[in-house]
Amino acid sequence: MTTYDKFHRLILAVLSLSYFAFLVKQFYWPDPPMLAAPVHVFMAMAVTTLLIPFKFTSPVPRFIGRVVEMAMVAACLAIAVHYVLDLDRMQTRLPYIDEVFTIDKIVFVVGTLALLEGVRRCVGWSLLGMILAFLAYGAFGNLVPAPLGFSGFDLEQLTDMMSMNTDGLFGVTATTSINFVFYFIMFGAIFASTGGGQLFIDIAMMAAGRMVGGAAKAALIGSALFGTISGSAVSNVAAVGVLTIPLMRRAGYTPEQAAATEAIGSTGGQLMPPVMGIAAFVMADILGVPYTRIALAGVIPALAFYGALFLIVDLRARKSGVGTIAFDASTIAPLMPRLHLLIGPLLMLGMLFAGFSAPFAAFYSSIVALIVPVLRKETRYDLRQLYEIALDVPKQMALLSIPLCTIGIIMAVATQSNLALKFVTGLTVLGGGSLYLSLILIVIGCLVMGMGLPTVAAYIIGSVMFVPALVDLGVDRLAANFFVMFFCVLSMVTPPVALASFAAAGMAKANTMKTGMLASGLGAVSFLIPFGFVSDPIILWNGPLPSILIAAFGMMCAITAWAMFIQGWMRQTLSWPERLICLVICVGIVLLKSLDPLWFALLGAFFLMMGWCFLLRPKFFADAPKVAAPPPAMTAEELMAQAPKVAHAE
Repeated sequence: MTTYDKFHRLILAVLSLSYFAFLVKQFYWPDPPMLAAPVHVFMAMAVTTLLIPFKFTSPVPRFIGRVVEMAMVAACLAIAVHYVLDLDRMQTRLPYIDEVFTIDKIVFVVGTLALLEGVRRCVGWSLLGMILAFLAYGAFGNLVPAPLGFSGFDLEQLTDMMSMNTDGLFGVTATTSINFVFYFIMFGAIFASTGGGQLFIDIAMMAAGRMVGGAAKAALIGSALFGTISGSAVSNVAAVGVLTIPLMRRAGYTPEQAAATEAIGSTGGQLMPPVMGIAAFVMADILGVPYTRIALAGVIPALAFYGALFLIVDLRARKSGVGTIAFDASTIAPLMPRLHLLIGPLLMLGMLFAGFSAPFAAFYSSIVALIVPVLRKETRYDLRQLYEIALDVPKQMALLSIPLCTIGIIMAVATQSNLALKFVTGLTVLGGGSLYLSLILIVIGCLVMGMGLPTVAAYIIGSVMFVPALVDLGVDRLAANFFVMFFCVLSMVTPPVALASFAAAGMAKANTMKTGMLASGLGAVSFLIPFGFVSDPIILWNGPLPSILIAAFGMMCAITAWAMFIQGWMRQTLSWPERLICLVICVGIVLLKSLDPLWFALLGAFFLMMGWCFLLRPKFFADAPKVAAPPPAMTAEELMAQAPKVAHAE
């Protein structure tokens, strides 16, 4: 390790620990928004600069790159200090009225250039290209033809809008990352680092290992459990897929099938309460409701999502005999000595639904998750691990915060230029006032925007551009936001650019495009569920409990009919007329309001179909193939021997 590398490592550690201390301080002694947000944004940028350095092999460019990076770090810290020293003016000035000084313009230009480079390093060119397009539109709107054109913003207006009030860079996305996201990142990092993540995977293996189709079911259960603390599809794939993908391959799945199952299962983690992903926190802030309301609304859609996947996997295994493996439970470390690790997430869940705020519940659950492993010898960790956690949390936070905060540029330009309003008007005209045609257009828009963008980026842009149009068409605000978020989440597995599918395909050495298509097919019912809660908001836990339970039961019947349609199987092979009947039942139950007479009629038709499949059809047909014998039990050594090869596959 060179002297520079040691210096780089030291500066990164000092900045990370300082950033972590600043974020923790906000819990007990919060700073005013015009101090907390700028310091958070530019400390995150300084950490990101060192965390993802330039990569040069030849000496001269490498030296120049190092100089540029240190200059960027110094500039970011200087900008943070500027906001600390100039706090009084920032808090008392009148936006768009008081004078903008030259130093303000310099801070805006330098800070924005640094943040744009940070976006490129964190998520690549897709989001950066979109931000640059909106900045160009804001600056040169007078050159854009009607009806999208406007007078444009000069440098003074852009500076005021983006960096001198609680809009733009320091708006809802920045405050959400401080007030919500940080605490759940901290909890997830602590819980996973102290053995909780592995416990979830082992519970999934124990629960589903011996079932028909147990290999894929273990992947789905593990992804759902890990998603409750992760909320990131790609990290979910990386954490769970390292074990479940080789397990599915061992059970007879093709590389594409194994990767697709893991990709769609991990994607659903962003929909699984209590921690649904960053987009859910942003939604709570946009709607001005407690996060628990968002988490509660997500319960039935998440259960429907994973229920459909579970049933499809089950029927596929029963139909083909592929996917079942004689998993040896003795190869898993005993669960009982580790079950106390669940105290942390259970405490957080209990506090959330007891009425405590989400940051309060996550913060104190993090402390408990840190203490609980020490109580038993089997889970006790080395105290040096605390230092690693203290470094890991701010690094994760920085990498998430930079793309999140810079989306504020898009939001500010879209709203201040009236582009969002023009888009709503155009969508209304294009949809001809038809709700379902407008919904289909919005679905296409969400999937296109989600290509290569993080879910939260796609959702925030969608909330500005699409949600107002849905509200104008009479859709409930919560349902409209959930509709947009659902499809932005699903874009993670939808080709041609599908980040979760690509990650899983790389681990399984599978064809990326085929993996994306298979994952989209497995999760196809998820494209229908959002239409259901637009038609019937009661699915989002919006009504009396008996009605909610009836609607949830109907949704479970609908996804069962869907699984029968997709697999063409229920004890025996179903004919195409039978499969089409299942499709009609599913679509009808989802799209109609629960408790409607026709809804009950379709529910009755579902039970008649089940009676036919279980009682009458077997008497007339006997085509059920026998399930193939499962392959030999997989030992821990075999499983772990395969895991690294898959994990590091190109």
